Amino acid sequence: MTMRRSSIRIAIGAVSAAALLLGSSANAGVLGQQQHHHHDHHISIKPVLSGLAAPRGIAFDSRGDMYVAESGIAGSGTAGLTHTGKVSKYRWGSDTPAWTTRFDSFYASEDPSQPPDVLGPEGLSAMGNGCMKDDDDRHGRDHGDGHHHGCQVQMIMSESTPGILAASNGMVNAPQAGHLYRLDGVNGRAKSISDVGSQMYQWTTDHSDLFPDDFPDSNPFGLLITKGHRGGIRTFVADAGANTISEIMRDGTARVVAYIPNEDFGAMRDSTPTCMAQGPDGYLYVGTLDLVSNLFVPPGTGGFSRVWRVDPNADFPTAPTVWASGLTTITGCTFDRHGNFWAAEMFAGGTTANPPGDVVVIPWRHPEFQKHLGAGKLPLPGMIAQGPDGAMYVTTGSSAPDSAGGVSRISFRH
Repeated sequence: MTMRRSSIRIAIGAVSAAALLLGSSANAGVLGQQQHHHHDHHISIKPVLSGLAAPRGIAFDSRGDMYVAESGIAGSGTAGLTHTGKVSKYRWGSDTPAWTTRFDSFYASEDPSQPPDVLGPEGLSAMGNGCMKDDDDRHGRDHGDGHHHGCQVQMIMSESTPGILAASNGMVNAPQAGHLYRLDGVNGRAKSISDVGSQMYQWTTDHSDLFPDDFPDSNPFGLLITKGHRGGIRTFVADAGANTISEIMRDGTARVVAYIPNEDFGAMRDSTPTCMAQGPDGYLYVGTLDLVSNLFVPPGTGGFSRVWRVDPNADFPTAPTVWASGLTTITGCTFDRHGNFWAAEMFAGGTTANPPGDVVVIPWRHPEFQKHLGAGKLPLPGMIAQGPDGAMYVTTGSSAPDSAGGVSRISFRH
């Protein structure tokens, strides 16, 4: 089975590169404008969870409880499904899940010498007091399905059902692929509220002229819940395969807000949007992976990823604008409560870093100033969220095989 390039961009390329990078002993810097590698002794980076299987998404609800998504573990053979994907809830201060809800993981072996590509649960988002309401009803009325109890979170699955069927020549049917799920914060009960992947696969079929070498394609990856009107919420999805930012409407329809253009340089032009964060101005700030350009275009030390500013009320083809540049393989992003933009850079350091990975913090009003905090201490970071204690929490080992992943905490000692 040959998965489409959307999966290669996120997982196969990442796992293969991880094997290369983790076997290296040198440590290289990240390129960019006015970047600072911070080695302040007042910064503490400590693991808080371990033994996770390709952890990607991380979010906190309004009560301070933490949710982590794991993409899962591959099975036997060259391609197929396992049921090893997970979303787990951890009450504040606990390293034991309060509940775990399992999902499908889909895998494929592109290179027999490397671990298989594993995709499954990806982005997670929770939304303050907004997630206390049933998002089937923006006015908060109870429909009697129990979803008004506790804080709800949402999770997006990778890929798309038609995309996996096409890539596997009909051998693998992945019915959960590309679906957006709502999970009840009390018991973890999951409900599909939109098939985003199938919609974006069709959208890229209809707009194949945007990227003829790759479309049709879909790989929903990033997820963001924001405040809406009259106390409701809005849900946005970043599709790493379709290069789209979409708003998921109440009826499950995906409204395309923006198309993130490919870079105009590099060996394989493919911007690959992976994450979104809402800025102090209400706009969406979208990070890109640009995997091949960052790692395999000489000198291979990165600096080609960007952060795009997107109007959430726009419609395609309204063009986004570049807010920050000079970053490397962004996989997760958020704004902290002081208005600073944080991004996880999975392969910061390039092909000679050991281990690869870093986080960067950027003041919203001065995106030219970029401070790196985690080089050598955050291997293969996935996504990032701020906890109730003000510290930043990052999933690590997010493209490592088996259960080699975890969550690390970044804090500042005063």
